[in-house]
Amino acid sequence: MAVTQNDVVRCVAQMQDVNGSTIENVYFYEHTGPTSMPNTDFLVLVEAELSTNYSYIEAYMPNSLEPVQISCDIVVFSGGSLIVSQPVGDIQWTTWGGGTATGEGLPQGCAAVINLPTVSPGVQGRKFMGPLTEGSQDGGILETACQTALGNFATGLLNGFTYATESVLPRIMSSKFSAEREIVGYQRRRKSGVGA
Repeated sequence: MAVTQNDVVRCVAQMQDVNGSTIENVYFYEHTGPTSMPNTDFLVLVEAELSTNYSYIEAYMPNSLEPVQISCDIVVFSGGSLIVSQPVGDIQWTTWGGGTATGEGLPQGCAAVINLPTVSPGVQGRKFMGPLTEGSQDGGILETACQTALGNFATGLLNGFTYATESVLPRIMSSKFSAEREIVGYQRRRKSGVGA
């Protein structure tokens, strides 16, 4: 099996905190080149990509946070729904060591927010990045260094990665910029299995 041109792959990065809770962050990538990419190659490259990006913010994430695995599926958007058309596979997340910060984590649901504009007017993607530690902010305002680290994360995400000479780019976003909010955001709780 392979990831082919124009395939959109949903990747779920799974981490576990000290309480045994699973934290998931969802990413979508589109393969833009004509060369088919074996599933195993895609998994290795996306693990390296996410490990590099998370290394920018690991100093603001609790040292009790551990990466678990990355699960990927080829998906199609149809009638407002997301449908899995083919599993790509799972890979154990071993190339990133997890958070390195000491101290208490922010309350559950609190996270840094990265706004990502889309091609549709009035619609923007949001990436909630957490968990972060209390030390990453002061009075609800993220430290300047943490904001810079989030900017580096966003830049890495928007740049995607390459296979041979072809690009694999994040899906949904249309432009090469982002706005890292300085205020800690709150990701509302969703029903189990809905959202990130």
